[in-house]
Amino acid sequence: MDGNQIIDDDVIVVGDKVDLVTQSGAVYRTMIEDRLGNGPYLAGIPHRKGVHMFVAQDDDIYVVFYRESGRYIAHMKVIALEKRGEIRYMWLAQKSMAQKNQRREAFRLPVNFNVQIFELVDDSEKETKTASEKVKAIALELVSSRDLSVTGVALLTGRQYELGERYLLGLHLGLTSANVISSTVVTNSDKASVLNLTATVKRCIPWRTGTTFNTGMHFIGLTEAMSDGIARYVLTEQQRQIKRRTRLL
Repeated sequence: MDGNQIIDDDVIVVGDKVDLVTQSGAVYRTMIEDRLGNGPYLAGIPHRKGVHMFVAQDDDIYVVFYRESGRYIAHMKVIALEKRGEIRYMWLAQKSMAQKNQRREAFRLPVNFNVQIFELVDDSEKETKTASEKVKAIALELVSSRDLSVTGVALLTGRQYELGERYLLGLHLGLTSANVISSTVVTNSDKASVLNLTATVKRCIPWRTGTTFNTGMHFIGLTEAMSDGIARYVLTEQQRQIKRRTRLL
């Protein structure tokens, strides 16, 4: 590649050192060795301690590469395998445009709670009294969180969500959240506090098994009061976790 060549941030080029995320969730490091015109990429099959990564033709792989502007993820398919001497290679065809994985904007706290994901459906043809009644929420699945910040939440989902799609999330934060988030929560009949927020999908990659996905959601439309409330919840939960670890020492 010409050292003076200007490339688009979201384009993979020969010489890129990339991370491979497999359907099992394992991550390997390799390099893009060659490319056939504007077609498939050639990459070495990486190994750890002499054991090569297990890969077969038609496998799906996510390729993660880095630019000064951030981290990008591209969905690839293994279309062929070959061996040159003692070195093993695979040919990768790009299945989707590379998507930028946003840099973290805030401290994320590992915390587990239930999250209900709803699809927002425009029901405009139905006669309603208010504009809000034209939007219908359809429950998709109940999942668990991995971490939370004032800008978003990471979830373990049972389905793959398209990047950029918008969903309604019901965060079941528990009784203690009512003391820190106040008016931004809804209390159900079972007295469990639920925080309802709209979010867009920023990341969705396989997690450990092919049927589970690490899905990152970015909150949108937060008021200042809601952001402050989530920040207080994260701080309170962090202090609670520290106290619990201290008691166990």
